[in-house]
Amino acid sequence: MKIRIFVGTGGVGKTSVTAASALGAAMGGRKSLVLTIDPALRLRTALGMDGEIPQQRIDLASARSKGELWGALLDVPSAMDRMVRSDVSEAKARAILEHPIYRLMLTSLAGMNELVAVERISHAIADGFETLFIDTAPSRHAFEFLDKPEFFVELVTFPLVKLVGRTFGLWNRGVSGDAGSSNLYTKVQQLVGAALAGQVLEFFSMFQPVAEGYAKRAKNTMKTLRDSRITSFRIVSSPGRARQDGNYFFTELTKRKFTVDDLIVNRLWPELSLDPSPGASPATLSLVDWYNSVCSQQRADLGKARTAWMGKGSRFVELPELAQDIDGVQALARIAEHLPNS
Repeated sequence: MKIRIFVGTGGVGKTSVTAASALGAAMGGRKSLVLTIDPALRLRTALGMDGEIPQQRIDLASARSKGELWGALLDVPSAMDRMVRSDVSEAKARAILEHPIYRLMLTSLAGMNELVAVERISHAIADGFETLFIDTAPSRHAFEFLDKPEFFVELVTFPLVKLVGRTFGLWNRGVSGDAGSSNLYTKVQQLVGAALAGQVLEFFSMFQPVAEGYAKRAKNTMKTLRDSRITSFRIVSSPGRARQDGNYFFTELTKRKFTVDDLIVNRLWPELSLDPSPGASPATLSLVDWYNSVCSQQRADLGKARTAWMGKGSRFVELPELAQDIDGVQALARIAEHLPNS
């Protein structure tokens, strides 16, 4: 199992590079999954996916692939439903899935995408994919996907939280004689109202085994993401931002003890021999000067980024700007030609 996680700011072609990398692995004979946890869902366009299906196999007939390529959009409800069913009995799962607090949690609780992303990775590992390529949300949101699950693990395993989750059901049925618990739940009911408090605490009690199961898997998944034999991060940037982005993401990722392999500089304009013919119009001459000026600036920025990257990740990768939008397997295959083996 190999996991490659792509990070970068918005508008640098990160999704296309991620999908192209996954395609390259599939063309090499592997069963690959490219998963986007970016709410923008640019992956759907890049792979030509059916918008109604969160995970689907991509037709690679035109690429003559030896392996398989699957595309997946982060579907919070289906991933959560699978998580619930894996941790409790069918009867308890049905009670949780039909509980009003559960439906509210799926649609209204901030940070669900980041929490469920790690669960979704554990599903992909369990489903037997040989390579997993993850397209993250831009910039700081990539770190929320890495930070929030570990905070949740700490919260769920905190003794007081475990005590509340495991004792409310007994107290509610009149089984527990613990005076401290009785006083706590009575005060909660007085504070927010008996009906609402009852619903929330009832759900929390039912959901506690699921939360603990999530915490256990999340802890193992984060350990996998820190294993350099399995997982590495790749920074995607544009020529003008490559030095800044490379330094920022490398610092933040290594601070969290993750391994960074590549800085991929995307959308590099090709240097062309543009010699206007005699008698060319002023507009043509101006356009040629502008193009050459942009190329010159990009090459200067590229040199600075390459120098700053020395001693950090193992590779510095340059990708050319393509003449058309990335909207299918053939376009992705052209990007894959320039990418190192995964």
